[in-house]
Amino acid sequence: MEIEKAANTGRGQTHPKESRSGINGNDFSALVPVISGQISGRKSNIVSAKALHKTLGVGNDFSTWLKLRIDEYGFVLGTDYVIFDSSNYRNQSADIDQQKTGWVSKRGGDRRSKDYGLSLGMAKELAMVERNEQGRAVRRYFIQCEEALQLSAPEVAARFRRQLKARIGAANLFKPMCAALDSARAEQGKQTLQHHYNNESNMIAKIVLGGLTAKQWAQINGIDGEPRDSMSAEQLDHLTYLERTNLTLIELGQDYQQRKAELVRLSQRWMAKRLGIDHA
Repeated sequence: MEIEKAANTGRGQTHPKESRSGINGNDFSALVPVISGQISGRKSNIVSAKALHKTLGVGNDFSTWLKLRIDEYGFVLGTDYVIFDSSNYRNQSADIDQQKTGWVSKRGGDRRSKDYGLSLGMAKELAMVERNEQGRAVRRYFIQCEEALQLSAPEVAARFRRQLKARIGAANLFKPMCAALDSARAEQGKQTLQHHYNNESNMIAKIVLGGLTAKQWAQINGIDGEPRDSMSAEQLDHLTYLERTNLTLIELGQDYQQRKAELVRLSQRWMAKRLGIDHA
């Protein structure tokens, strides 16, 4: 595991006094040690879950807290976090085996010392949802970051807000589209299985992403986690438009092939309008 060393950042060791104070004024990596490692074979900033648990002053014991959060928010092993010997993190001297789901400490014998290496995104999300004083301080820190960004780079902040609005719009329509599909198939006496929902999602993604599913697009672009989180506002707006349209087409009783043909036609029209082209 590669280590990034920087002066006065708090990396390499956990400093409880520092991490419990000044949350509003320091970078996240100064509060909880951040090291360079790998998740799914890609370089990533990694945070010790134990160090984060201690910094946040969580009431539950470490194992209970992390398991509940993983289950509640759907974090994925190998995408959002890895499992490793905690002595590796403290010593910063060995590789993390991200495929292990359980292990024995390399310090010898059967002594077990389990820790989780969290992606920086997962660590920040866990901090944001913690309902205690430390969690509130972290939330305030991110609010202040957003306010500072608005003042120093309003055009960047505006772009982020647009992307967030588009992301929420795409999220709001996926479940209703699936519900409409389920209802339409039920009227025909057909059961709706998971692959039917996947077919709808992949059909729309391929139209937006040039023939690629969201998963394929993410792999090609080296993106971890949920692909939609990394899509541009325009791509998300395009997805939202097609999901809304597909919901209507499903309710009109069109079959898969009919809907696909119509969505391709309307997608071309949507893109032409975005580009300011007169499209009949």
